[in-house]
Amino acid sequence: MRGLFALILAAFAALPVGLLAQDKKATDGPRITAIAPLSVAPGGKATLLIRGLKLTDATAFVFPGAPALTAEIKTKKAAELPAGAEAKDIGDTQLEAVLTVPAEQPIGTVTFRIDTPGGNTPTRELRIAATAGTLEEKEPNDGFREAQPCELGRTIRGTLKSDKDVDVFGFNGTAKTKVTAEVFAARGGSLLDSVLNAIDPKGHVLATNDDANERDAQLTFEVPAGGRFMIAIQDAGDRGSAWHGYELLVKEKP
Repeated sequence: MRGLFALILAAFAALPVGLLAQDKKATDGPRITAIAPLSVAPGGKATLLIRGLKLTDATAFVFPGAPALTAEIKTKKAAELPAGAEAKDIGDTQLEAVLTVPAEQPIGTVTFRIDTPGGNTPTRELRIAATAGTLEEKEPNDGFREAQPCELGRTIRGTLKSDKDVDVFGFNGTAKTKVTAEVFAARGGSLLDSVLNAIDPKGHVLATNDDANERDAQLTFEVPAGGRFMIAIQDAGDRGSAWHGYELLVKEKP
């Protein structure tokens, strides 16, 4: 055991000083913890909110692979810290910027960072997505009777705005059809730890999932008979805020 410990120490000591400094900088320097919204459309302007650590003195947004994108920082302020949350996990500062996306910007993802006098953040990804066909979540939709109608194949963009919020969406199902529901949230910079439930017309849970893709939920189920079915999304810790955004795609599986 003593020999193994000595080998571990020797391996650590052999790491390049520059690499150790980079790791410490990534941990202690400025960084981005949350993004809202999760995607923006080409051909216009969009307000982008960024939450993070040590961003109070931010000077610029930089898009290394998409220099035609620009962002003008409008406000910098302290971000509210929910009870029980730690700043090191979700950040304590907030930026608001106006992002200009050229019409010719391809659909896909771009990387960006934020520069500050104390260092630059690690890069994060932002999705560029067309808004045509996207369904915006509308309240009240937090129960079976208030389920918001949706169509298979459409992406729903919403936010769990408060603690214990649940968003429910209803669709007409055909017997023997396989349906997939997939969340994009944490992978894009949301604080949401999503949980999905598929529910039949009688209120029975057909399928449930948590953490299929990192912290993003995904489930597939077969519709047993024709009728009105529901997909419910909530946070695993019953958290909710403007930073708990999501994009939910409910579609028929081939």
